[in-house]
Amino acid sequence: MPVAMQQAFYLACSWLWCIGAFLPVLLLRDYGWITLTGFTLANVIGAAAFGWVMTREGQPSFLAEHKAFLRLFSYITVAFQLFFVVWLSALVGWWLLPLMLVFVALFYRADRDIGAVSAGLFLASLALFGGYLLKDPPLASVTLQPGWAHTLMPLVLGFLLSPYLDLTFHRAFRQSPNPRLSFTLGFGVFFLTLLVFVFVYAGGLRDMATGSTALDLSLLWPVVAFIVLQTAFTVAVHLRELQRQQASVAPSRQWPWLAYLAVLVLIMAAGVGLQLPWLKLPLTEVLYKGFLLFYGLVFPLYLLLGKRRPLFLAALLLTVLPYSAGFLLGGNWLVALSLSMAVVVVFVGVRWFRAERV
Repeated sequence: MPVAMQQAFYLACSWLWCIGAFLPVLLLRDYGWITLTGFTLANVIGAAAFGWVMTREGQPSFLAEHKAFLRLFSYITVAFQLFFVVWLSALVGWWLLPLMLVFVALFYRADRDIGAVSAGLFLASLALFGGYLLKDPPLASVTLQPGWAHTLMPLVLGFLLSPYLDLTFHRAFRQSPNPRLSFTLGFGVFFLTLLVFVFVYAGGLRDMATGSTALDLSLLWPVVAFIVLQTAFTVAVHLRELQRQQASVAPSRQWPWLAYLAVLVLIMAAGVGLQLPWLKLPLTEVLYKGFLLFYGLVFPLYLLLGKRRPLFLAALLLTVLPYSAGFLLGGNWLVALSLSMAVVVVFVGVRWFRAERV
């Protein structure tokens, strides 16, 4: 198989994590089909654009300049995937977590053949898609909720900028002989195909989105298998890229992850069905959306303003509360999302004005 094709499969599978695998469920429930369309276009176009915008000459300086945040991106991403699988394990059975970790180890060890492994994972995902369709699953209702317009700019901001801090994107760009082909095919065809599977099973995960304490595994086992495989792959490739950034791979580097998993298991075992009365939301949804804050606001703001560190910190301070309120509470609070985006525009304008004066 051509290397450019292998990298296309690698990109599709490395990017289909617990955002692509679950956020559409929340978007359909809370905002409707226009927001889901915006999510799809911003996600696919924003990720594919990396292969056209990044250059061979500029990549080394970009990696050196943003080394700390590139690593932070991978740490947060691994933490996010582990949280999601622990949540899923609390709903379907704790046997799921060690199974996922076994797949993490297998994918991590398959580094030299990761392109071929990615192609196999993609085909396995298609087989699971077909198995799910044979069960005549419930479909999500496709409606349009008030306030959807406030969600579009945050989605665009997040998906257009966050990919540039993803170390797996940089790896694929380096290794592909034709990055534009790999990124276009990887996201415009393969990743989009995986998203279609997510859109189809969104109706089956409605109970998970509402804070249910159990899922019907007899119906959802292809979905659970798909999520476990994809999240395990994402964890493995990000851990591999983090390892490349470090001088050693001492076992002591693994104990923080084990401690983090232990804390997650305790939280989910006690609070998987817990509702937060002051927010009227499940604890699990609040934690899930808390991780999304990094990709929708923190990382994009850093890329826009990070060279002006005081501007970045000031913008983050002023936007984090309205952004969180709008995203968490929805309804009449959605206007706070647009307010936070207006603040971002102002700060970007200030940075541009200062740069022009210099």
